Amino acid sequence: MENSSKTIELRGFLQLDAFLKKKFGTMPVFLEIDGPISGLELSKQLEIKRDDIEVIFVNGFVQQVDYIINPGDRVAFLPPGCPGPYRIALGFYGKNQDNEANFKLKKDT
Repeated sequence: MENSSKTIELRGFLQLDAFLKKKFGTMPVFLEIDGPISGLELSKQLEIKRDDIEVIFVNGFVQQVDYIINPGDRVAFLPPGCPGPYRIALGFYGKNQDNEANFKLKKDT
């Protein structure tokens, strides 16, 4: 395990796991960052499309994609498509209202 004060531990779920393994050749990825960075900024640096991320986990808690990540954090990107019951239990719904990738029920018009 990497032990640098500027390092984050990075993972992906589902297809993002495969993407990161292909890009870095290993999992988890230990990535140096210069200081605080938002999940959205980090995803851009990693060339992960915005539509491919529904939420991020930071230190085991669900957060919005624009949540600030700090050196030493454990981070995971989660794509859309997590099964229904887990969405509420893990907190996706509350952290994800402004996200276009969020699962939303269509209202009858």
